[in-house]
Amino acid sequence: MTRDVIRHPGPPAPEPYAVARGQGRKLPVTLQGGRSLMDAVADVMEKTGSDSGVIVVDGMDIGPYDYVMPGPSDDGVHAAWYSATHHGSQARIRHGSAIVGRRDGAWWLHCHAVWEEGDSVKCGHLLPDDVTLPNDAGVVLYAFNGGAFDVSLNEETLFPIFHPVDGTPDGNALIAKVNPHHDIHQTVSQIVRDAGFARAEVLGVGSLIGARFEAGAPMESPISEVVITPVAQWAEGELRLPMYCVDPDDGQFSGDIVAGGAPVCVTFELMVIEAA
Repeated sequence: MTRDVIRHPGPPAPEPYAVARGQGRKLPVTLQGGRSLMDAVADVMEKTGSDSGVIVVDGMDIGPYDYVMPGPSDDGVHAAWYSATHHGSQARIRHGSAIVGRRDGAWWLHCHAVWEEGDSVKCGHLLPDDVTLPNDAGVVLYAFNGGAFDVSLNEETLFPIFHPVDGTPDGNALIAKVNPHHDIHQTVSQIVRDAGFARAEVLGVGSLIGARFEAGAPMESPISEVVITPVAQWAEGELRLPMYCVDPDDGQFSGDIVAGGAPVCVTFELMVIEAA
């Protein structure tokens, strides 16, 4: 049914997801103030010797900064696109995650966040080269080694996006990309089962074709930007998957996603790390 409202230009991927397994570490790190988000993150990735990872930027100050929101496509090719670029002066991130990998050999990141500027709460896709850090920021890096996120053109969507590459036979963590039209809750549950983790933390960003929550109003839009929020976890054979979503009209929705209630729109990039 979702293919009736979102039709990507290329052939569907043969599998629900792609994954690379490896070793994960949770590290406190400092992003240097006075630099762009991209430059500060690149420096941290080099210093920690990480192949990829997720940086959780909760509580970080930003400004000035640029961002985009989800939007319809008008190019006759893509199923979805972005809004015009929005500009902000000074804000504090309530919650955000940046997927970090490589694009053409250089560091790159994909960051969705929820932030407060004055009395306004905004959510969207931060543009890493156009976000300035006004001061040093203590954040958390979920470092990943053994595989990596690398940007390449996706045949189904014709978007240049992160794909997991390489990987090791085992390890305490994995990175993954969930393909369009596959339910995010059901697919993450399958990813963790296949990994054999009894308990795990789940981090990630992506887009959904609508969303249903355990409580609260559903998001009806087939185009969105989404970030997984604390505390997403797998425990005792059950997945708790809280998310914050924004639609093209700046409608904002949040809550625990229900199984079968949220198919992926363009992509969903994840890191899953085994918990004690």
